[in-house]
Amino acid sequence: MPLHHVRTVFRRFIRHNGFDAAILAQLAIIEATPGRVVCQVPVQQENTNRLGTAHGGWLATIVDVAGSLSIASYGRDKTGVSVDINTSYLSAAKLGDMLTVDAVCLKLGRNLAFTQVDLKVGEKQVATGRHTKHLGGQPPHPAKPEPSS
Repeated sequence: MPLHHVRTVFRRFIRHNGFDAAILAQLAIIEATPGRVVCQVPVQQENTNRLGTAHGGWLATIVDVAGSLSIASYGRDKTGVSVDINTSYLSAAKLGDMLTVDAVCLKLGRNLAFTQVDLKVGEKQVATGRHTKHLGGQPPHPAKPEPSS
């Protein structure tokens, strides 16, 4: 069930025909469980910098979108707005490489969600990022029960 829902939310991102559609149309969602999403995306010419490696802005966008999808994996239609995002670049990904993206929602609260996203080519870590999102006080989805009082 989470896989279908996450793919539906992502299709909405792409249907908007904005930034996400322009640079992440090739993103494939492979796996989704509550709190975790795994994706793959090839490094294509339009995603590279002048050195022929994956552009840092593109990788940061993947951290943004994949972090959002890890929140959606709890059954949420709305994934909030970014409050803070950071990306550390550890190694280069080249044209033609297939990136595997592992996004985990570390904490889902009433107002904030905290995610971590790791990007790899095979076993080589390319980048890692953290993404904090404001959820607007939406009540947690039933897949994530509220703490008992």
